[in-house]
Amino acid sequence: MNNAKKRGRKPKIMQVHGKDENSLPSNISSSLDEILGEKLSIYTAKSTDEYRGQLAEMNMTDLQAHAYKIGLIPTQDRKVLSDRLVNEFIKWNSRFQSPDSNVNIQSITELDNKAQKILREGA
Repeated sequence: MNNAKKRGRKPKIMQVHGKDENSLPSNISSSLDEILGEKLSIYTAKSTDEYRGQLAEMNMTDLQAHAYKIGLIPTQDRKVLSDRLVNEFIKWNSRFQSPDSNVNIQSITELDNKAQKILREGA
């Protein structure tokens, strides 16, 4: 017990990572393709509409080859295959989208009277 009294409190340690998270622009390049300016990915489109246009121009054999290249099992139905390809593109593309930092905090903090009454009951 004497040792515990001698040590005292530990100082609060903070880790520094060298970036200010509040000052990052929302349009920062987050994919390797954008940083290097090269086309390393399997998708050449940047938006969902552009990708749908590319799929519309492909014939069925090209669609199936593209699905195989992405890692999907190709189907015989063009609409189902196109929908699955678009869904995969949206999932892949969402990895590089930063969340919107302009969330309306005022609407979150304002509660109606009924909600405030329920919250007061628990306190």
